[in-house]
Amino acid sequence: MDATDAGADLVPICALTRRRFVGAAATVTLVGCGPAAMPTQRLGKVDGTMVELELGKVPELATAGGMAAIQPDGLKKPLIVMRLEGEKFRVLSSKCTHLGCTVRWDNEEQRLRCPCHGSRFGDDGKVLKGPAKTPLREYPSQLAGTMLQISIRAT
Repeated sequence: MDATDAGADLVPICALTRRRFVGAAATVTLVGCGPAAMPTQRLGKVDGTMVELELGKVPELATAGGMAAIQPDGLKKPLIVMRLEGEKFRVLSSKCTHLGCTVRWDNEEQRLRCPCHGSRFGDDGKVLKGPAKTPLREYPSQLAGTMLQISIRAT
């Protein structure tokens, strides 16, 4: 692990308030989260171009607004998994598109933040503040029973 990756195993895991979540902008708002980051959960593994995540093992994703950082075996950086409304999920890479540091959820700013050079990203992965110029990678996902299937094909 190099100096720019310090703390890569820590990404906050919190829940979003339903009221704000359903808002037109669907902004991420956390409640009851302390300043300390929770460790990344080491779950799942890469099988070809797919990661399957058993949702029962991630209680943070049981309801809309839940967020968790997952580190499947075979991936260098954690995935940020968010439960949207119903059975929809958003899965983002935690790798900053500037120089590859691991982004973390910032409770005060209510956005993803790169600790290395200050880039900021919305909960949709879009760049809000540079130096990063491209959004975080979003991975296609679908729910199959109690398993979240995440496609990690190279683009």
